[in-house]
Amino acid sequence: MTRNPDDIMAEHLLTGGKMLSEACPKCGAPLFEIKGVKQCVVCAEAAKEEAAEKAASPAPAATPKADEVRVIMPAYAKEELLPSTPLGDEIDALIRSFIQRAGNEPDASRCLTYMECIRTAAEAKTMLVRHR
Repeated sequence: MTRNPDDIMAEHLLTGGKMLSEACPKCGAPLFEIKGVKQCVVCAEAAKEEAAEKAASPAPAATPKADEVRVIMPAYAKEELLPSTPLGDEIDALIRSFIQRAGNEPDASRCLTYMECIRTAAEAKTMLVRHR
C-alpha cells in the first residue's frame, strides 16, 4: 500500500466518516461507518490500489496451442521437392532433436535458442538442396 493508513483514516474522518470501536479482523485498523455501511477504509483503499495496478499492468500474452500455430513454408522448401541426401537426412535428424529439446525446455530463452537452431538448420538444408 502506498498511502499511510493514518492518512486514509484521517481523510474519512474529515469527510464525515464515523470511527467505530471495532477493529478490522484482517488488518487491525478501526472500522468506519460511512453512509450507514460498516467497513475498513484501510482494506478498501488497499483493494482499490490493487485493482488499479492490475488494470494498469498488461495482460499476459496467450500462448497459442499446438493446433493453433500456423507454419508458413516457401514452395521451394516443401519436403516433396527436396530430394533426400545423406547430409540432408542428418540435418533432418538434427532438426527433430532440436524440436524435441525445445518441446521439453522450461526456460524460454533456451527454447528460443533451440528455435533459432531449427531455423538455421532448415535454411542450411534448403540451401544444400537448391545448390546441388
